Order: sequence, then C-alpha cells, then structure tokens
Amino acid sequence: MAKNSGNNVRNETQWEELPGILTKDIFVELAGYEGDLCVSILMPTHKSGVEVNEQVDKSTFKNVVQQVEKKLAEKKKDPALTKSVLQPAYDLLTDEIFWRSLDNGLAVYIADGFFKYVKLAAPVIQLIHVNTSFYVSPLIPYMVRTEHFYLLDIAKKFPRFYRADGFGIERLQIEEMPFGVDDVVHFEEKDGDTLFRTGGKGGRGSANFHGIGGGKPEENENIAIYLQEVDNTIWQSHLNKENVPLLLAGQNFLIPIFKSVSRYKNIWPEALTGNHHQQSDNDLYEKAMKVIKPYFDQPLQNALKDYGNKLVTALTSSMIDTIIPATYYGKVSHLFVKKGLQAFGTFNKQDNKLVMQVQEGDLKQADDLIDKAVTKTIQNGGDVYFLDAEQMPNQSELAALFRY
Repeated sequence: MAKNSGNNVRNETQWEELPGILTKDIFVELAGYEGDLCVSILMPTHKSGVEVNEQVDKSTFKNVVQQVEKKLAEKKKDPALTKSVLQPAYDLLTDEIFWRSLDNGLAVYIADGFFKYVKLAAPVIQLIHVNTSFYVSPLIPYMVRTEHFYLLDIAKKFPRFYRADGFGIERLQIEEMPFGVDDVVHFEEKDGDTLFRTGGKGGRGSANFHGIGGGKPEENENIAIYLQEVDNTIWQSHLNKENVPLLLAGQNFLIPIFKSVSRYKNIWPEALTGNHHQQSDNDLYEKAMKVIKPYFDQPLQNALKDYGNKLVTALTSSMIDTIIPATYYGKVSHLFVKKGLQAFGTFNKQDNKLVMQVQEGDLKQADDLIDKAVTKTIQNGGDVYFLDAEQMPNQSELAALFRY
C-alpha cells in the first residue's frame, strides 16, 4: 500500500489493493459500506501491448475522475470534501508501476478516508456511480467459489497434476510422483529368467514378478503398473479426501488404462485426448474448462430446475416490486438477473416502501435497485446468477426463488 499526499489538501488515506478473487467477507464489507459520498469506478484496462506503453488506462482513469468531480459539483457537494476524497485518485496517477501492472479490468471504490481497488481478470463495462453506497454487483463473478477440479495430464514420462477452479489453474508439485514407466518398473536377470520389479517412491515397498514367457511383460502391463503408482501418489497426496471431478488428459490408449487401475470414483467421463505436453498450463486450462463446463453449470441448472418445480407456488416470483423488498428481508435463496438490467428508485426497509422511477436521477438519492437486490441476496447467504435473456426463467428480467 502507498501513502498519499496532495499538494493542496493533505490526505492520509492509503491505497489498498483487494484480491482479484474476493471472499464473501470482503464483498459484504464493500456492499455494506455507507457514507455521505461513495464513488464507484469500473473500467476495462490492459495487461500488455501498445495501450500500456501509451498509458491509455492512465489517461482514461484521469478523465473518469474528472467526470466524478463534475458530477459532485452538479450535486452541490462541498468542494473541500470533494477535493479531499478524490485526492488519492489523482495521486494514483503518479504511480507508474501501478499503471504498468494492470489486468483486464479495474474496480475502484472511494469514500472519505477509504480507497480500495481490485484488478479484475476480465474486462468490465466502464461505469461511474456516485451515491451513499458502493456499486458492487459487477464483482460477483470474481467471488470465491467452492467448485474446483483436478486435472491429470498422463504421459509415459513426467505426468503433470493440477488443481483448477473457475479462475485459474495451479500445477501441484508432488515429490513422490514417478517420472515414468522406468521409474516404477525395473528389469533384472536372475537364474536365467527376466524379472521385473515394481518400486514405488516414498518407501511404499516393491515386489518382484516373473516376466510372461520368461520375457519382459507386455508394454501395457508396464504402463498399468506405472499409472497405478501415479494413482497411488495423487490419491495419498490429494484425492483421498475429495469427491470433485478428476479430468484426464493424454493419448487415447493411456486413458482407459488409467481408469482401469485408479481407485478414484469421480473421474470425469470426457477426457482431453492427445499429447498435451507441449502446451502451456494456461492453454491446457482453457481446453479443460470447455470440457468440464457442465460441472460448473450444475448449481445454476439445479437452481433453474428448482424454480421450475415451484413455479406455480408462492415460493417464486418474477415481479420486481415483489423481489426487491424480499431481498432486504433475507427471503431470497436464489436470484436470477438478466445481464445489464438496471432499475432505479428507493426502498425504505422500515416502512416497506418501494419507489420506482423511469431513469437514474429522477430521485435525489436514487439507487440502482438491481444492484441492491444482488448485494442484499449475497449478504443474506443467497446465490445470484447473471443470465442472458434466453436463459432467464419464465422469460423474465428478474426472478427469485424464496426461502419461505
């Protein structure tokens, strides 16, 4: 974190970078923050290329902050407060390292004594929001999810083992992992016969076997012995306490051999066939995510099915004026939102009074009620899904499944 100070206004607010994958606690903190002046800025940025060299993102951010300053002047905000709140944003423009180390998107949240930002892995639509709370629903795709899977890239030599989730992939270095067939199956002559000896790494013991017909065993037998050792290794290191998918990658003939010797019960039915050892981890991850997409879609499919089963009951609704109050009272377990949907107005929880309006600005302190509904659902332990229009249940713009 860097310490800021302006030329005209002294401001001790520190820049704080939040993790690119947000925990629910961090999200709830942002969503629950309230103040007289809360500024939310979202904008697409660049990781590399001519845009970085020409400082396009820096120029865009400067223009955005100037627009915020203009908005605050139109709202008749105290100029001294405006200057103090925005000074850290102007100071950020002097941090050359920051502007050369961005990702594909940026979210910045500013208030009096508060300045936090998130570098986002995917681009976002540029947005400026000035109100008494932050605009945080665009961050939901970047929240921690429990869904993850493992990937085993099988090869005769140097198998690769990974853990992956919706945000990326991590290669797991396991010291006991065998290097290849010859690391597990060894041959020796004894009394005129050829024997092969299996020797697991990490002190798991060994056994001697006579080769079939006095010769070396068939190649597939050797591979099976080797892959069984691979399976034992990843079982002991990771899989014995898991029940998530294991996606296999490798040449066609290796996949069924591994399946025949593996003790893991949740091997994904479809595999990445071919030789992938020349591919980078990121390329392998992109291919894996296409194959295993149904696994990540399952929570949504279950929620849509549940909504459909309860469609004719009081536990579902597609009426905005019913759903928004329900989110404030913790009634919503699943919220389905059409991408890009906005609805402005105010809701007074104490009076249970909802006031809708045609467009932003019709009311002095209007909120984006969709953003509020989303954040309230998350705060109260519900799930939110942003969907394309054709995916929305009941051809609605907003739909909810209620707890009661």
